[in-house]
Amino acid sequence: MMTVNCLFLDYDGTISPLNVPRSESEVPEKTRTVLQQIGRLIPIVIITTKDLSFVVPRTPFAHAWSATCGLEKRVGEKILKTSSLQRELRRVSLALKYAKTHVTDAEVEIEEKRDSMGRTIAFCVDWRRARDVETAANQTHRIGAYCKALSLGLITYETQPFCDVYPVSVNKGSALKEMLKELELKNGVLYIGDSAIDNPAFEASNVSLGVVHGETPQQSLVCDFFVKFEEVGSFLSMLLGNHLLFSSSFPMIKINQGKMGRR
Repeated sequence: MMTVNCLFLDYDGTISPLNVPRSESEVPEKTRTVLQQIGRLIPIVIITTKDLSFVVPRTPFAHAWSATCGLEKRVGEKILKTSSLQRELRRVSLALKYAKTHVTDAEVEIEEKRDSMGRTIAFCVDWRRARDVETAANQTHRIGAYCKALSLGLITYETQPFCDVYPVSVNKGSALKEMLKELELKNGVLYIGDSAIDNPAFEASNVSLGVVHGETPQQSLVCDFFVKFEEVGSFLSMLLGNHLLFSSSFPMIKINQGKMGRR
């Protein structure tokens, strides 16, 4: 059992559904309502691959955001930028141009991730709605190879049909530690995420919870416990009702047997 002093959350697939158009992405009402209540008691921080312009309006219950995997952060109204990005942006621009000219399916979405100055600092190629999934996947593989040749940071997601391109290597564990330092927090950290990119943050937290949905690579996650996506709101309500005391005996919580086997 652990008293949760701060709650760190991924966004896509964790507190918002994956299989919806980007313009319709939102936190379900039950989850949003309980997060508003929790946010009156402890800090809530979002660590996401999305940019600030996307995620902040959708998560008004949060106190701070680490966007584009930590490349730009916001604490209250204060924006914190990653230094020395400027010289890397030309390579991001080249890769983005290559991606736009080598994707032939109009249903493949190329999502540009912009900083608070409007500069494209990263992008995502998402082919989940492609008419020809195999062709789209092959084209994305070639885009990835081009990005690697430019020494850009490339993140793929095993079973999930999208990839992210960053100007530098990113790490959610480092992003979590930076936010803890900024907020002057140390213990009682609960992190909730749904993919292997969340593993460094799982390991940097005191208790970690992996969210299970149709695309979750459960065997690859190093979280302590699992919860189904549709039960995230119920879990948070139970956590709140238990005075923010996390317990593995909550009925919707399952132990990650895979992590235990790796010890």
